Amino acid sequence: MERMFVVILLIMLVGSGLAVIYAKYNSRLVFIEIQKAEQELDRLEVLWGRLTLEERMLADHNRVEETARKTMGLVELERKSIVYIKL
Repeated sequence: MERMFVVILLIMLVGSGLAVIYAKYNSRLVFIEIQKAEQELDRLEVLWGRLTLEERMLADHNRVEETARKTMGLVELERKSIVYIKL
């Protein structure tokens, strides 16, 4: 009877050890995934910064006005030529 008890305890000990190893392995996999996600986040933040800078540059009023004058031939109207419509 005592021998059976020792065998059961030994099996439980080995099972517990295997469970710890499995849990540690899974936690390492999750940690690796978290690191990959953080690297992707950093990459996307850099890209977002570049895109917002480019957007600000392209939306600059002076650049828009210059592009309109050069490529579309637009000119600024004189004040007397402007007609205001009252709604």
